Amino acid sequence: MDQARVVVISRAGRASVPDGVLDGLAVRFVQRQEAPDPGTAVVLLRDADVLACTNICLPVLDEVLLQRLPRLRHVVLYATGYEHIDLAVLDRHGVTLSVLPAYATPAVAEHALAMLLSLAARVHLAHDRSRGTVHADTSLRGVELGGRTLGILGTGRIGTRLARLATGIEMHVLGHDVDPMAVARAGRDGIEMVSKDTLLERSDAVALCASNQRGAGPVLDMAAVMALRAGVLVVNIGRPALVDTAAMMVALRAGWVRGYGVDEVVLGSHSPSADLDLLRQGRVLQTGHSAWWRDEVLERGAAMFGAAIVAAAQGCPVDVVRECSRGQDALIGVGT
Repeated sequence: MDQARVVVISRAGRASVPDGVLDGLAVRFVQRQEAPDPGTAVVLLRDADVLACTNICLPVLDEVLLQRLPRLRHVVLYATGYEHIDLAVLDRHGVTLSVLPAYATPAVAEHALAMLLSLAARVHLAHDRSRGTVHADTSLRGVELGGRTLGILGTGRIGTRLARLATGIEMHVLGHDVDPMAVARAGRDGIEMVSKDTLLERSDAVALCASNQRGAGPVLDMAAVMALRAGVLVVNIGRPALVDTAAMMVALRAGWVRGYGVDEVVLGSHSPSADLDLLRQGRVLQTGHSAWWRDEVLERGAAMFGAAIVAAAQGCPVDVVRECSRGQDALIGVGT
């Protein structure tokens, strides 16, 4: 059998994996700042059996492109989320997709707790007031989290780790997930698993740690936002699409939701919004997809990326994702 040919496309090029990990493989490194267009992708990948790529450099893997890449058998993605990839198309062309489900788990769980603490203590707003970017009379009054209830929607790796962290500051934790395996594991970890309705009704703070399923609607739509307990804090450490942003802004403005933290930019000058005052008031905290950006994550991710490339090149891909069909209330915990 011919040796598998690997193409690695990333901003870091050879530095995407530790030295020596891919020795002995037929590897071509392509350093780019963005995804190649279809024509360029064909040129880069026409002889590839394995494509290893970061999200920002991933070409659109559609029918047209894959028909022109008959050798391609494996895609290794340096990421955890994959809702932007059509698994059915990959399956029709006999292509597997491997991801890195656990490389950023500790950092993302810690970031979720940090956002929750910041919203409760109004740390970000206190910082702004000390810099004179908000009025000196702006209230910094917050709440204590100890003794309150945290509801976690999505009890995969990140959700269960967040549960342990929250327990450490004396919060009571509720969990909800639609995956029976995640429910069983969370129960064994001591998390009280409840229905989604019960979680929304009982939680003083809610953290979304679910993966965003392709084609699914928000986990917190308008009805779910209105079902939250008055004065709740909400942190979305997953994708913005997990929450109906417009509904959340309405709830914030009405005072029903006390604060909303999201690891993305949902309000900004690039898209003028009537809700920018909520940023200035500190009721929205957004961190621009930085939850995973840690020294340890980069080191761990590079090692895992290299190992996954080797496994795919040897015809034994690891952490392969499968197509699944979920309904409106898709809520698979990240890394389950």
